[in-house]
Amino acid sequence: MRTALSLLAVSTLAVSTVVIAPHPSDAQSETEPSASVAPPAASTGIEESEGELSVDVQRHVGRGDELSNQLRFTAAAVEYRRAAEIARREGHLPSWTTWKLANAYFNGDNLTGAANALDQLANEAADVGDLPVQALAIFNAAWLHSKAGHRTETGTRVARLERLLRSPYMPIAIRDHLAGLLKTSRELAVASAG
Repeated sequence: MRTALSLLAVSTLAVSTVVIAPHPSDAQSETEPSASVAPPAASTGIEESEGELSVDVQRHVGRGDELSNQLRFTAAAVEYRRAAEIARREGHLPSWTTWKLANAYFNGDNLTGAANALDQLANEAADVGDLPVQALAIFNAAWLHSKAGHRTETGTRVARLERLLRSPYMPIAIRDHLAGLLKTSRELAVASAG
């Protein structure tokens, strides 16, 4: 059976591309509990926020992962959306759960839905001052909009990201990584010039 797919932007190519790769938790045996969910370690992926993965959140993420493994991405998105809503209700930034939601939309060929989820995350991260999550969400939303052919939306997000990366409070590693990706991504470079 195919494993669920994850959206990963790769910075080793001159053009930012998507690599379809299995998530580490997708390799769980059927006897392992789904509550042992761990966030991805992708270079442009978004990790969990502190306290985000409560038992209730993990239960919905586990269901979403099971549905993604069955290539039922629309149903998986419902579970990931519920997980993000619970994390919000519990007072946490739903960073990783929203990343999972965006991946489900992406894998279900809903690029706009994926970008919109990440746009919402970027706004929520801005509200709580989480600059790394905000920057990563904006970058990935811009990339998704570019893949969907939304040039204006891509340009708006690239400009927002460029302003954000100038913040003296942005961690240097995130700033350098995303600035490098912006320079090497043809799609995003065209949007920022236009």
